[in-house]
Amino acid sequence: MKPSLLLVEAPGPHRELLSLACQGQGWRVLLAEGVEPLVQALRESPPVHLVLAVGSLLASAAGPLDALREALAASGASLWVEAPPAEQGALRRSGLPVVGFLAPGMSLGARVEAVRQALPREAREAQERRSSLRVLVAEDDPVYRKLLQLALAPFRFEIMEAEDGLFALELARRHPPDIVLADVLMPRLDGFRLCLALRQDPRLARVPVILTHATAPDELDLRMAANVGANGFVRRAQGDDELVATLLRESRAEGPLPAPAHGELSTETHLYSMVRQLERRVGLLEQAERTARESEERYRLVVSGSYDGVWDWDVRNQRMYWSPRLLEMLGLKPEDFPGTSEAFLARVHPEDRDAVASALALHLEQGAPYDVSFRLKHEAGGYRSCVSRGRAIRDAQGRPVRMAGIIGDVTEQLRLYREAREAVRVRDEFLAVAAHELRTPLAALRLRVQGTAAALKLERQVAPERLERALVAADRQVQRLADLVEGLLDVSQMQSHAPRLNLEDVDLGQVVRDVVLRSEELAARAGCLLVVRDVASAVGRWDALRLGQVVTHLLVNAVKFGPGKPVELEVQADEATAWLVVRDHGIGIAPDRVDGLFRRFERAVPARNYGGLGLGLYRLYRIVEAHGGEVAVTSTLGQGATFRVRLPRAGPPVGHA
Repeated sequence: MKPSLLLVEAPGPHRELLSLACQGQGWRVLLAEGVEPLVQALRESPPVHLVLAVGSLLASAAGPLDALREALAASGASLWVEAPPAEQGALRRSGLPVVGFLAPGMSLGARVEAVRQALPREAREAQERRSSLRVLVAEDDPVYRKLLQLALAPFRFEIMEAEDGLFALELARRHPPDIVLADVLMPRLDGFRLCLALRQDPRLARVPVILTHATAPDELDLRMAANVGANGFVRRAQGDDELVATLLRESRAEGPLPAPAHGELSTETHLYSMVRQLERRVGLLEQAERTARESEERYRLVVSGSYDGVWDWDVRNQRMYWSPRLLEMLGLKPEDFPGTSEAFLARVHPEDRDAVASALALHLEQGAPYDVSFRLKHEAGGYRSCVSRGRAIRDAQGRPVRMAGIIGDVTEQLRLYREAREAVRVRDEFLAVAAHELRTPLAALRLRVQGTAAALKLERQVAPERLERALVAADRQVQRLADLVEGLLDVSQMQSHAPRLNLEDVDLGQVVRDVVLRSEELAARAGCLLVVRDVASAVGRWDALRLGQVVTHLLVNAVKFGPGKPVELEVQADEATAWLVVRDHGIGIAPDRVDGLFRRFERAVPARNYGGLGLGLYRLYRIVEAHGGEVAVTSTLGQGATFRVRLPRAGPPVGHA
């Protein structure tokens, strides 16, 4: 039973070469350009053992998939799909009976071997009993001979090897080959002379001969190959399918009879020219190696000083290399990373994985730029924010064979960006609040002044009591403005250095009593009762004015956020320390806002509801800190807050005053 294979792929060099390779194995090959022709071929053609389809054609044809499922079931053919990892999951979910997948970028030999293993056993065994193509390889380089043998192994050819042209000619006469691969530079008999000798032997005259060389042939090489009757001249390259493709095509043709060689194109002259050319290229190669070493050293220096790690992906063999810098970024050792694309995707955050896989697939299949952001899992736990860029290298048929790029760790930059953005937001909010706070007393002051001026203008006499009330109100607004400006200047100075202190013996209890006396009117307007408990005498080396500011800030805060409820004050002391406690019964502070409460511009409540510049508690904290003390807060949301200020009675440490 002759194996039958149906290729589903758009016309192009890739399909043509795979079809030729499969036909060379004795398989019957059918072609289809899409899902609908595939369904028709399954229904109308002789039995098909295997369908090999390109995943993108199946993914873009959702409509006829039901008909395809039915046709596959009726024919009994196995469906294999060539698709990258990003597409394989979607194809599995489509319900198609996919038996297996082939990775894009596989070599021609790997594809042929995969098809062979996918064929039914009886079809494979019948195919293996057929006579195979006999290939004579004439090559003096044992390394390239071995590489060529490995490249041809999947095609199951019968390989005969010769290490020079004369031995190849003797071997060909004893066991006539179906096709000859000959290096043009060999001892005893070069490839040109071997081809000429084969053409002059009646039994071997029409055997196809392909000449090979390590460099690309120039015009002189091609003319010489034509004159000795060669079927082709191919540059040999490791992992390149060009030589295999030429071998498969020419194995079906006969060798031409050689044309008479011109005198000026004798093999000796041509070989001398080739040797001179090789000498020049060796010199250029040495220079290129020196340049490459210098570039590599510069590259190492640049990479070692950057935040970027380098990756290199062998698309054909699905192996991935990560540089030591990249492994270090993620806390990995070389043995911790398996070196596969699956292992890379497994470290990508689950929310980012589909986007990364899709970006890779689009770049490999359509050439779209690969520039993505994602999170990579660190070995110690947590994720690092990364950006990655890369580019694929493609073979002569446009298939991706390798992809390389960088992964940069931008976690710290992202943190700084977020902090800067938050700082800008806080600044803008502060400016808006400050403008409002300054505008309010200015507007009130202006109204008072305008009202008084109008009264003086329209009335001949204005009662002194009326003038006094207007001036007192204006003075109150001016004082409010002065306090705001003083607070802003004070905070500006505190940013660069600790507040300056005028130390003297100060009674904290008396400071509290004086502030309470001055704040009674403020508390009365808010409906708050000021309750002074256990205000003991506590004398220490402090700044009386600054301590007054501390008590005032706490008292104003308590009244502001607990209107209509009592505010309690206590002063306690022992031999070394004094404590000031201010307790309100207001709205309280949310737990997530407590830690940042004493930072500049921070506030525990929205500015639009309570106003304020968000500087009072910052000033308080800096003043207490300058005295060598501490301030702490405890709060239950909806039940008020308690501020505790601890002050050493001996004053600030030496050098901090």
